[in-house]
Amino acid sequence: MSGNYDVQQVCENGHQITSSYRESPEQRQNYCDQCGAKTITKCLNCNAEIRGYYSVPGVFSLGKTLVPSHCHNCGKAYPWTEKKIATAIQIVTEFGDLSEEEKGTIEQDINNIAKDIPQAELSAMRIRRIWEQYGKIAYNVIMEFASKTAAEVLKSQ
Repeated sequence: MSGNYDVQQVCENGHQITSSYRESPEQRQNYCDQCGAKTITKCLNCNAEIRGYYSVPGVFSLGKTLVPSHCHNCGKAYPWTEKKIATAIQIVTEFGDLSEEEKGTIEQDINNIAKDIPQAELSAMRIRRIWEQYGKIAYNVIMEFASKTAAEVLKSQ
């Protein structure tokens, strides 16, 4: 059985408005009712629609459609992912007296963790080392601002 994706509407801060933009037009909003940010339904880089609810004829699902971090078409991070990564980098680099080497790797490490790529485990170990050096606040920042994948990778360290 094959199905089709509906379009997902998400605010620029990552709050899901609807995962069924076409199917449920009454749920559409120009601005987010949680934070007031503008909403989008397409990748700002390549204009591909953000994948929403996946429906298969004759199959009923109670599962929730997750807000994606990156575009399925071009691979670019969505605005909410870019903001989370930028915030995590800024807070961690401003947190303590990091060496130039640590500052140089923080951005790449956080990006690796957010993308859940093979290098994420090494990146998580580096972030963990910073946590051990500078305290639990840096660790909590990464846990809060990085993706759920990052949280799982960091916890496993």
